[in-house]
Amino acid sequence: MAKPRTLAGLLVLVTVGILAALKASSGETPGSWSEPVDISVTVNRVDSTERADLMVCLVDAAGRVQCHHKTGVLAWGASAEGHAVCPGADERIRPRCDGSASCKFAGVAAPGGSFGLLVLRLAPPLFGAPRHDVLDAAVFTRSNDDPQAPENRQIRASLQALARCIAPSGGRIAERRPVPILARQACERATCRLGESSVTLLPGLSRTAQQP
Repeated sequence: MAKPRTLAGLLVLVTVGILAALKASSGETPGSWSEPVDISVTVNRVDSTERADLMVCLVDAAGRVQCHHKTGVLAWGASAEGHAVCPGADERIRPRCDGSASCKFAGVAAPGGSFGLLVLRLAPPLFGAPRHDVLDAAVFTRSNDDPQAPENRQIRASLQALARCIAPSGGRIAERRPVPILARQACERATCRLGESSVTLLPGLSRTAQQP
């Protein structure tokens, strides 16, 4: 017989999944995500046999997730305990910048404090299973924040849970290297090379995406 605590945890996870699905359909943005940011992503090494169809996901300290693609925003959820919900990850998701190794996600709503960023290469599902590839993950903080603050560690764990939910390669991000915790201002003054991709953050005005 399952313990009451286990059943309660499963109930919470199901509830989060339902709420995430509802938010995904309504395009709701968390009220605390009031700061528009332009996120420019470039794949460092382009394989001529693969399309660089990019999507970015932002995660806050509460585990709320928003992923930006061609037709809108997917609102998912993740937790520092290793759970994540990502309804629709096993469907075809259209990239913002078709086939381009560089993409500017302009006017993306971001949390005012620390947040996590997941960079993905999109791929069509195979027999109903997602095949997306996680390129990189990082936590961005304010310059005066402690990189080892509890919320930053929570965001890092939520990123890892989200990566495992979205993509078969998601479990490898922690094995390849620790998810870096970076000062946000450093990536506003210059491009930050994360690993397989490079990212620049700038204050944004609009909510559209452009191909450079």
